[in-house]
Amino acid sequence: MKYAHLLFFSLWVGFVAESGLAQLQVLNFGSGSSDSDAWVNVNAANFSGYGGFPGSSPWPAPIGSNGVGSGDAVLNRVAGSPTGGGPFLSMSSIYFGNFAQIPNALGGTLRVTDSTPLANLKTLVFQIQIGEATGYDLYSAPALKINGGSSVVNPLFSGILNRFQNGTFTSPETGLDEPVYVNTRGYQWDVSSLGLVTSFAIDFSGVTHSQIYGLKLDQSSSVFSAALVPEPNVGGLVLAAACFFLIRRRACVVA
Repeated sequence: MKYAHLLFFSLWVGFVAESGLAQLQVLNFGSGSSDSDAWVNVNAANFSGYGGFPGSSPWPAPIGSNGVGSGDAVLNRVAGSPTGGGPFLSMSSIYFGNFAQIPNALGGTLRVTDSTPLANLKTLVFQIQIGEATGYDLYSAPALKINGGSSVVNPLFSGILNRFQNGTFTSPETGLDEPVYVNTRGYQWDVSSLGLVTSFAIDFSGVTHSQIYGLKLDQSSSVFSAALVPEPNVGGLVLAAACFFLIRRRACVVA
């Protein structure tokens, strides 16, 4: 098989494996009560006044969840980058702006808050769809705190639920082209042993030049010992990436 055919085949396998998994996932909690909040199309076209590049300005107000059937949870900016800039609304995303081009640098912090959570809350699931910058996306993982406290609740599950490639970047370490992904990350907490939850907040930080395309928060009155959000079949992406690097390496050697 020729290298060009191999590349086409591997990318097709990756596409088939991952197409349809690029969106935030709808969860089925079964019995019990549940509530959901989603932030979709959070950009400058739909929300004006939320800054511009590099994102040095504070937000004028929290952004309420706007997905169909959403509750009253809100998203707000907590802090910008320590080197200037921070999260602002671009024309397509929540962008962590900065003039500097430093990989894996703190780009700012956001917070999701719900002051009227589901009654008898037992399970929380939070999803973030975030685009990488030079191979990195989140600077710090979502941290859950309840009832105004300072203690962080450890998640029952966390991981990448699905991803798709969105271009390439030149690695500063190798000088070769490497894939840039849009990742959907999921986090699940069991709060059933923590007593009555009257409010909660989830803080998370992105690296500079990463972009958030969607957020989803689900609450349930049921307890789950296993992950509710399944991990994807990444075999196709692994094969595609391996073939991509094989062909890229061969091209460099020939050149």
